[in-house]
Amino acid sequence: MDYEKITGDYSEKLAEILEFKALLPNRTTGLMETPPPAFYFLPFYIDQKKSWSKAWDNFEKLEQFSSWRSTIIKYHVGLLTAKHFELESDKAEKKDTKKIVQSQIERIVTTLEVVEQYIPYISNATTEAKEFDILTEEIKVDLKNLLEQQEKIFSQLTILNADRVYLEQQQIITEKIISELDKDYQFTIENIDENEIECPLCGIVHENSIINRTSIMTDKNQAENQLGSIVNELHKINKKLEDANLNLHKARERINQINEKYVINEEFTDSQDSSGLVENETRNINFNQIIENIAGNSIKQNVLKDKIQKTNSVATLTKDIKEIGKEQKNLITLDDIEKINSSFSSIFSDYIEILDAEAVNISAIDSPLDYNKVIKEGGAAEGSRAILAYYLSIFTMVEKYGNEVNSALVIDTPNQQEQSDSNYEKIVKLISDKTSNKTQILLCAMENDHLTDFKKKAKVITLTKDRLILKSEYENVKIVFDNW
Repeated sequence: MDYEKITGDYSEKLAEILEFKALLPNRTTGLMETPPPAFYFLPFYIDQKKSWSKAWDNFEKLEQFSSWRSTIIKYHVGLLTAKHFELESDKAEKKDTKKIVQSQIERIVTTLEVVEQYIPYISNATTEAKEFDILTEEIKVDLKNLLEQQEKIFSQLTILNADRVYLEQQQIITEKIISELDKDYQFTIENIDENEIECPLCGIVHENSIINRTSIMTDKNQAENQLGSIVNELHKINKKLEDANLNLHKARERINQINEKYVINEEFTDSQDSSGLVENETRNINFNQIIENIAGNSIKQNVLKDKIQKTNSVATLTKDIKEIGKEQKNLITLDDIEKINSSFSSIFSDYIEILDAEAVNISAIDSPLDYNKVIKEGGAAEGSRAILAYYLSIFTMVEKYGNEVNSALVIDTPNQQEQSDSNYEKIVKLISDKTSNKTQILLCAMENDHLTDFKKKAKVITLTKDRLILKSEYENVKIVFDNW
């Protein structure tokens, strides 16, 4: 199967093969998704550019997910399980549903405000009693259809107004997408002269040809077509609103003809004189107002009922989300957490001692999450040895407590900051002696006498100007992968 990009289906398939169960929330939707392979390879790769000065910064563009480090670290060392992410995915979906329902409630509030604009104030009890006392059979027949018609028009106006607001929001979003795509196209033309771009995550070289740039314009054209559809639909909605208001006007004119013959008197309290006596007055209420009041209140009752149901749904979802959170907390006990953290502290302390990087304040580093405290004190060379101790401790923890397939450990140039001969010997010895016999180590290094024993056990690959991946070997390697 061919994949167009490294994220999405490709990431999911590779994660399945590697038994990598970690999920991270999408920045836009908040829903959980499988992160790119870089997040799996983080504990297994010490790169030359950044890793020796800062942990968990091995690859570019990892910030596509916010606040990912704690989650990914905990998963790799066994502090989070696959079940945790199953529950987290369920929780994220419920949060998304809750957000949608809350948005619907907001639209209902807007609906009620719209309805209120059409409903005249009448004392319900008095009006209904007087209305049904004086209605003749002729009025019942004449007003029945008008009552139903106005109720439908009010309902139609409410729906149309809500749809209009939604489409206007979609129009704004689509216009922003078009603008961003236009900027992307201009960037590929004006800022990137090369015909190729190397992916910082996987190293694959992508073309920046006119065909590839055309794909951006294709996306823009699709967005523009979508915008045209939205604008067209918005025009239709506005036309329907005009027609609905026109029909409402015609219905009111017909009702006014009846109002010329029938009027209801309603008594209401107007004021209180100086003696404390209440003065009552009467006002004339025509059937136009009565019908509007009855129809409008009917819609209000239906909408309020829907609001109550959705409010109850939000309460249920909130409760479910809390219950999922409680279940997640019970997946791993405090004893298990203490055991894993203690194991890390013991391994890290041992590696620090072997590498003679004891200027690092070990007492302040209680768990794998304290990576920012590793390089705090001591010189640059000692700091490099301390960060190596941290990485190897994490790698050991993954082998001991992790749940994914273990990758080969790649260490790019361990002789950082011009280590002394004795310290470089300690580094090589630690890598050789403290890793499992089942571990495959890819050590990138310059020629050095301290590597003699290591080279005896290893297959040595000497890099040329063509680097590691040779075009001449492509077909042979492809056959291997195709067969696999």
